[in-house]
Amino acid sequence: MYLYGTISDVVELTPSVRLYEIKLYERISASPGQFLMLWVPRIGEIPLSIANLEDRGLWLIIAKKGRVTTFIHENFDRGTRVFLRGPLGRGFSVKKEFRKCLLVAGGYGLAPLYFLARQLKDCGITCDALLGFKSVREMFFVDEFKGVCTNVYVSTDDGSYGFKGLVTDLLDTSVTLEAYDAVYTSGKELMMLEVVNRCSRRGIHVEASLERLIKCGVGICGLCSLDPLGLRVCKDGPIFTGEVLLKLRDFGRYWRDEHGRKKSIEER
Repeated sequence: MYLYGTISDVVELTPSVRLYEIKLYERISASPGQFLMLWVPRIGEIPLSIANLEDRGLWLIIAKKGRVTTFIHENFDRGTRVFLRGPLGRGFSVKKEFRKCLLVAGGYGLAPLYFLARQLKDCGITCDALLGFKSVREMFFVDEFKGVCTNVYVSTDDGSYGFKGLVTDLLDTSVTLEAYDAVYTSGKELMMLEVVNRCSRRGIHVEASLERLIKCGVGICGLCSLDPLGLRVCKDGPIFTGEVLLKLRDFGRYWRDEHGRKKSIEER
């Protein structure tokens, strides 16, 4: 589905991350975890997680990290018209019997989890959040999560705010995994690998949002395929269960560049 909208506001969250509030020309429905392809004429097209969707209001969190996102940061402002495709992919699954869930986010990977947290609250499901950042300077959306979660715990790598350490360290210091019906995670893949491993060992339902280089967005080009199952992040994901992820050799290890060549996940 092709979508059009106009940027109604731009909020600088950190020196390299901005929130773009977009007014769509028509209403759409989407599940937390799904994504949109944002097309910039003559520049390129990128996948972006939906951070919030209410009526015709769409939130996209965009980090300045590549050619397209740099162009957006430097040229997109209030009144800019945007071109989108989607919603695409498979979102998070939430079962009716869930009563309490945990969200584990690293950096701007928190975008789809905020959308999920709002949905969980609307469904009457309690949720706690663990948010990890490099430093207080890189921190954002903490107050927004506090508005929809029962408890929010924050870690920074340098200790400039909250707990000093990695967000996965909060699994030991702040929460008891067995208290949750499900865990949802998004962020750096090595972090998510640790979360998935811990939950799987305890028999806790866990889902993670994978990030890969996505071109077509509809499962045709194969650039985002995952070995050895041949699953495509854009079509079969980007949300995968822990059970599926632990069958993938690529998870936590490799991704494919624009030529389809495998690269170490640490190079991302």
